Amino acid sequence: MQSVLFLITALVIQRVQGFGTGAPASKCGDMFPSHSSIQPENSLPPFTLTASSYTYKQGDTITITLVSPTRASFAGYIIGAKDPATLNNNIGRFTNSATGKILPCGSSGAGAVTHQTSQAEYRLEFQWQPTADTTGNVIFVATVVESYTTFWMNIVTSAIYPEVQTTQAFVLQTTQKPETTTQPLPGDTSSLKSDSECGATKGCFIDCTGNSCNYIVTWRDNGDAVDFELSTKLQDTNNKWIAIAFSSDLKMGADEVVACLNVGGSTAVQRSYNDGKVNKQVTNPSAGLSNTVVTVQDGMFKCSFRKNKRLSRRKRQTTSSLFVDLDSDYNLMFGTGPAYPGNRIGMHSINPVVTPGKVDFQSFTVIGDTAKYPLVKIHACLMIISWIFCTGVAIIAARYYKPVWSKSSLFNQKIWFQIHRTLMVTAMALTIVAFIIIFVEVGGYSQVSASPGKEYLPSHPVLGIIVTILCVLNPIMSFFRPGPNDKTRPIFNWAHWGVGMLAQILAIITIIFGVELQKSTAPKYTVWVVVGFVIYYVIMEITHKVVDKLAERKTGEGEIDTVEMKQNGSQNGSFNQPPAYSEGNKNKKDTLLKKSLLALHGICTLAFTFTLLLLVTMY
Repeated sequence: MQSVLFLITALVIQRVQGFGTGAPASKCGDMFPSHSSIQPENSLPPFTLTASSYTYKQGDTITITLVSPTRASFAGYIIGAKDPATLNNNIGRFTNSATGKILPCGSSGAGAVTHQTSQAEYRLEFQWQPTADTTGNVIFVATVVESYTTFWMNIVTSAIYPEVQTTQAFVLQTTQKPETTTQPLPGDTSSLKSDSECGATKGCFIDCTGNSCNYIVTWRDNGDAVDFELSTKLQDTNNKWIAIAFSSDLKMGADEVVACLNVGGSTAVQRSYNDGKVNKQVTNPSAGLSNTVVTVQDGMFKCSFRKNKRLSRRKRQTTSSLFVDLDSDYNLMFGTGPAYPGNRIGMHSINPVVTPGKVDFQSFTVIGDTAKYPLVKIHACLMIISWIFCTGVAIIAARYYKPVWSKSSLFNQKIWFQIHRTLMVTAMALTIVAFIIIFVEVGGYSQVSASPGKEYLPSHPVLGIIVTILCVLNPIMSFFRPGPNDKTRPIFNWAHWGVGMLAQILAIITIIFGVELQKSTAPKYTVWVVVGFVIYYVIMEITHKVVDKLAERKTGEGEIDTVEMKQNGSQNGSFNQPPAYSEGNKNKKDTLLKKSLLALHGICTLAFTFTLLLLVTMY
């Protein structure tokens, strides 16, 4: 019995040492966790590692960010700065370890960081500085532990370069597959030039303005095969992939992918396929591909290959994945993202662009437009109408217009209440419809990718769900509203106000995030129109408050908020309106001013709404 207890205790101690207090300095080299005989995961890691700069010089501080775009938590990690040529020695020094600790690695004695508790995290930032002996390219490599039995290795950043090298050409020297060659680019590479053969001898999928392009995908029929060329400009080309996919619709899933990879200076062209939203490797990634060439220089990533239209019977028997027939038509997708050792394709940082219709690969068609997502646009339009116009007018009406029509009613209800209720019910109905539409479009909950500098975008669906819940909750609360003289009425008023304000604020933030998503296809300045509305709305709130305060000074009356909804009493008992709020006792000029302000507010809010709807639908 004692031996069994001793064995259990030893295993527990081993597990605690595995990741409870961090990796030992002896792991700075291979970065392999001491978790018994457990091997690292082969799937794509749910974590990314990025550097804040692509260049460095002595005295610079580089911020290294370890984050999960999907907010998956990790319990442990070790991160080291490495020479990309050897991946052995740790170079430079870490000056900040976030919640972890610095390990005595490398010549500086501070060449790596690790955790020191098993507290769950999903985002950490570290600071690193080059030392006097740091003269070459640097990459940062991480091993990240999700649990004792689940961890990923070789999560890497793009390389950062000494500042003196930034104007030199970076030409790859090695290849990973014999049939893949690497060549320098001829001529001027400062920008990606348009292809004069497009529409004449090639079909093209392009994003060009004049003679300058962001990407070019071309195809040319060649009997039993089709020749493809992919070109794009990237801020950094190391540890990256560019790829095309052949899809039967506008969405990922059941798509054949051909990717061109550059991992640590080695290049490859390989096939894979999308199973749902997950990219999977195939047993024979080079089947059906030939004449592959990858060229990387000065931020240009170019790739060409010949793809068979069909596989031979023998190859079909050894290839267990999708292989499309290029005599048929498909939507063409083009995307880019991070590549990992072992030629693994990481999740794209932004959604791939997709042709609006299916492509005939025997044609010379030039496609300069990308796919639109009508359900996404309907979702956006409904949310804009709900939370810019409807709530924008309804909240102002309820907050400042209770005394204005004290003797007037509409269908036996106060006018302010009819305005408020009609618009808020409309907002709730449109929000629910928009919520259902977007779930139908994405096929469930949407995992939004975090693009560089916009790590907040994955919160859009989360915030949208919260807003929808609050939007439904507030009308339900109103059914339980106590009478005006009830002692719990102030509690209800604050709760009703708090839920409504929280919903409005979160909704505006969600709209700002939404118009920045790629599928919205809205121009970049759309977000500033929303910000302009927020500024306008705050000014209008202040204006109403000032007008009310001035009116109170004239009449000597204080602000009274308990105005009944029905003409002859409240819903929950009789309540006589204070004489100070009768229309006969109010200054007619003040009343006219308030009504004019409401009309002006309605017109301005409608103008903002109409502008946003145009930006979302016209692009």
